[in-house]
Amino acid sequence: MDPRHGVNWSTVRYMLGEVQYGGRVTDDRDKRLLKTFCRVWFREEMFAQGFQFYTASGTNVDAGKPYTIPQCKTVQQHLDFIEKLPPVDSPEVFGLHPNANITYQSKTARDILDTVLNIQPKESSGGMGETRESTVFRMADDMLSKLPPDYIPHQVRERISDMGALSSMNIFLKQEIDRMQRVISTVRTTLTDLKLAIEGTIIMSEKLREALDNIYDARVPPFWTRISWDSSTIGFWFTELVERNTQFHSWCFTGRLMYSG
Repeated sequence: MDPRHGVNWSTVRYMLGEVQYGGRVTDDRDKRLLKTFCRVWFREEMFAQGFQFYTASGTNVDAGKPYTIPQCKTVQQHLDFIEKLPPVDSPEVFGLHPNANITYQSKTARDILDTVLNIQPKESSGGMGETRESTVFRMADDMLSKLPPDYIPHQVRERISDMGALSSMNIFLKQEIDRMQRVISTVRTTLTDLKLAIEGTIIMSEKLREALDNIYDARVPPFWTRISWDSSTIGFWFTELVERNTQFHSWCFTGRLMYSG
């Protein structure tokens, strides 16, 4: 610090953003964010009257009071100031939209519920009630009975060609039918193998065990969602599969879009 020219803020920002804290940051975007904070906050204006590290939006009741630099003269005053700080920071402190907290809380709740489901006993019931395996066998049998039939490739190609193979909408339709066929084939193979594994005809692999646990808990197996879409429960997911397929099949073979009301 030069008594005649004041604080050398470029040096301060470099020491904090590049040396003391920046050296511990490995991600390029995190480092960019840190340097941005240093550039915005560490400057002459931070000593001005009414300076705030962030400004809370008027519509966010959970934002709390903006952080300021305490004007304290004793250690106790500093401790009292620290005690008054909120235990949980608002997303706005980090430059995020207030709704970011909703996303965080939703993800946390989902992770907790998934953990609770995952630590449940996975062994078969020894009582008179229906076992996990028999429940999943019945569910697999029901889904297989409702699963749409496979698309016949040459029939799809002929219909797309008749409607105009180079049309952007028909190109989209062909891509969606190919994707739907992959989903249908994967679901049919999984459910068929799962029934055989429950009966003891084939070995219950790790993948089939994962599918069994997820179906029993009314969740969509992860390797199904990787090739399809997200859904809260397997019931909603399977219903959407049937409705999407009905729409694509009608569009391809009758030339009309069908919407579910």
